Order: sequence, then structure tokens, then C-alpha cells
Amino acid sequence: MNPNVPFYITALFFLIVILLITSVFYALNYGLSKLEIPPQKKKFTILLTSLFLGVWLFISSWLALSGKLLDFTSVPPKMLLILIPSILAVIYISSSTRVNLILTVIPSPWLVYVQSFRVLVEVFLWLMFLQNIIPKQMTFEGINYDMLTGLSAPLIAYFALSEKKWPRIVTILWNFAGLLLVANITIVAILSLPGPMRQFFNEPSNTIVAYFPFVWIPGVIVPFAFLMHILSIKQIIRNYN
Repeated sequence: MNPNVPFYITALFFLIVILLITSVFYALNYGLSKLEIPPQKKKFTILLTSLFLGVWLFISSWLALSGKLLDFTSVPPKMLLILIPSILAVIYISSSTRVNLILTVIPSPWLVYVQSFRVLVEVFLWLMFLQNIIPKQMTFEGINYDMLTGLSAPLIAYFALSEKKWPRIVTILWNFAGLLLVANITIVAILSLPGPMRQFFNEPSNTIVAYFPFVWIPGVIVPFAFLMHILSIKQIIRNYN
């Protein structure tokens, strides 16, 4: 753990990760129950999901705690050890037959409401900036506009999906906009890393993602945001057919 991060900021970060993990298992349990999956198979699926998630949390934590990710001069950068598995996980999960089956019974507003967590993430990043731990461009005071997704998520979920007062195309467009916004901050964060790829040279550089538990920003939080947008788009398009 980076000793320069105040306890209350670290606690907020853990809260965000716990909320995301809890939402995953709540939705998984709900979906399996709605599909009337036999208890033994349901239990096995939840245990298997717990195992894979637990292994990833352990591996990413070990990489950070061992200091292996702090080598920003290597080519290719060591952060790819976190980024590549995260990207592959999003691709695999979003194309999984089981996940797509669960999507048929998950209420469509859920996949949008959950994106409200990004408000907490932006508050967390802003607090880190105030402590001079991350650069300004990674916050809403800089060129990170991801707060817009979190603030608008409840409105889109309620008016477009729950009450159906807005056409569903609004939700699709909102999801694509959300993907662009999370892609934007991801690129900004990468270009703020110290090393040969750095394009933002204001200090401090973005080194915090190499420390535990903040390695879960690229390892858990960012993939989760991408995945929820992708699943929401797939679900809404399927409902059009």
C-alpha cells in the first residue's frame, strides 16, 4: 500500500471495489434464480465465479506488492500484465453464452443504474489529486469527463428503461458515449504513466496504479465500466429484435 495515501481515501477505494463485486454476485444470483438453475449447478457457478475473481485479485495484488509494476522504463511496459488480462476478461465475459443467457432475465435498468458508481470513482480521483498523488488531467478538473456518465446514469435508467418515457435508442447512444468517456480517461491515464509513452509531463506522474490496492483501478474498476456498457448495449439491441 502506498503510504502517501490517506486512510480515508484508501477506505473509499475499498468501498467502491466492494460495491462492484457485491453487485456482480447479486446480479449473478438473481439471474441464476430467475432461470431456475438447479441449486447444485447454481452453487457451482457462483463458486467458480468467486474462484476466478479471487485468483485475479490475488495475482494483481501480488504483482503490485512485489514491486514488479513499478518498472515503467521496460518495453513493453509491465502494466500490460494488468491491462491485457483485463481486456481479455471483458471480451470473454461479454461473449460468454452463460452471461448472455443471464442477460435475458436481468432487468435492463440495472446495467445502467450500476454505472452511478463512477461518481464515487471521480470523487476518489479528485481527492487523490488534492493530495498531489495523481495529475490534474486525470480528474474532472482536468480532461476526465467520466463524472457525466455517473451523474446521468439514474436519469437514463429511469426515464428510458424503467418508465420508457424516452426511446431506447437514447440508452444505446448513452452507452456508446460512456464507452468513449471511459476510453478517454484510460488513454489519459496511460499517457500520464512515467516512461517512453508519457505525453503529459506535469507532475506527479501516474504511478499510483502500480501500488496495492490501486492496481485494481485498471484491474477491476475500468474493465467493470467497459463491461457494463457492452452488456447493456447487447441487451437493448436484443430486445429490439
